[in-house]
Amino acid sequence: MLDSSKDLLFIVLAICAIFFTTFACWLLYYFIAIGKDVYSVTRGIKKKIDLLDDILKTIKERINSTASYVGLIFNSVEKIVDYFQQKKTEDRPEKKRAKAKMEE
Repeated sequence: MLDSSKDLLFIVLAICAIFFTTFACWLLYYFIAIGKDVYSVTRGIKKKIDLLDDILKTIKERINSTASYVGLIFNSVEKIVDYFQQKKTEDRPEKKRAKAKMEE
């Protein structure tokens, strides 16, 4: 079976080739598994970024729609305040007259 050292060299080389091939397949499997995990993580991050983008767009739209009413609201509040101030100034002389009549 082993006639020379050359035959022993070929057997050792064959065993090394088997171990190298097994190691390369094992390493390739783990690289593929890592690649799959990275893909899953980036996909999840992309979904969350898209969700955040949708939320920000919704907030922007609501702010824009609310901003169009802010001027109207401020004008209404200003008119209400003016009305109450005017009403307050009109009521004061009447109260003074009423007090003066009561004192007489």
